[in-house]
Amino acid sequence: MRSPYFRPCMGRRFWTAIVCLTVLPMFACRSSVDELRVQASFAIQNGLDFLAASQTPTGGFVTDVWEFDAPDESMPIDVTFTASQVLFSLSFCSESATARGTSQRAVAYLLRQKRDLGLFNYYGTATPRTIPPDVDDTSLAWSALKRFGQSVPAETLGALRANRNDAGVFNTWIGPTAKQLAPDNGELDAVVNLNALLLFGLGGESLDSVCKFVLERAESEQFRKGSAYYESPEAFTHAFSRAYADGKVQCLGKSVAKIRDATLSLQRPDGGWGDDLETASGVITLLNLGYRGEALERGIRAILTRQNADGGWARTTVYRGIGVPLRYGARSVTTAACVEALTKYSKQ
Repeated sequence: MRSPYFRPCMGRRFWTAIVCLTVLPMFACRSSVDELRVQASFAIQNGLDFLAASQTPTGGFVTDVWEFDAPDESMPIDVTFTASQVLFSLSFCSESATARGTSQRAVAYLLRQKRDLGLFNYYGTATPRTIPPDVDDTSLAWSALKRFGQSVPAETLGALRANRNDAGVFNTWIGPTAKQLAPDNGELDAVVNLNALLLFGLGGESLDSVCKFVLERAESEQFRKGSAYYESPEAFTHAFSRAYADGKVQCLGKSVAKIRDATLSLQRPDGGWGDDLETASGVITLLNLGYRGEALERGIRAILTRQNADGGWARTTVYRGIGVPLRYGARSVTTAACVEALTKYSKQ
């Protein structure tokens, strides 16, 4: 005769098994995410230490330039754009004393590089070259400085507003000879315009004509082919997400889903998006545009596995020359972007 307790006991065992099968994977998933965050915290500090150690006595960072077919034969130069990129990324690491020290020196460096009307040239004073100021360098420098409490001069914003073509889109170069130089005499650069949108967005100003220009390139997916200076599609998606999320440029909202989906489609089997900078850009774009999912975790793992023993990440091409077979990059730019990606991930 069967025990009257047989069925209840079997029922409890059955439901206990179901609970275990349901809950344990959740704990395992949570544990995996927590482990990633612990790894990220160590990687962030090592990256910040690398940036502090690689900063020059002036507060800037060395940039390398090389010919397309000779990456091992590079020449160091001083450019303001590298310091601006690093400083913007460090603005998300305010809790770190290391980051604050590096940032203070970078702010001082950039403020010493200002030219007439508060505009910025590409080259820093340590690499004297005769070259006009431009929208890209000026916009990103002031965007970074503004995040550290610096006020953007009204005359600077006025000079930028006046540097648009008949359609209201930003030319790259500023000055009387600007329209004679590429890309202003041809296809204007969408990433340059996104960096300008970032600056004006931080000041609460909307530029509808520029937004229209950028949205057309987003919706047509023209950005997949790169832009005049930025050959990687991740340069566009990153700049788009930065203007939208950090600059609060709400008019870009129409294409957020498009850029988020495109970024997911560009991810590679190893979890990255190409080189180390492209991978950091892919992760930052997903975070900035509100994606939370498995693709993000794979991207974070790719960043973590690529960190070098000295705490930095590899030098990659950030942008290219027009009309000259030159590429420009800096380990400090790649490292700062990776640190920003890990920091934003850790804070979500």
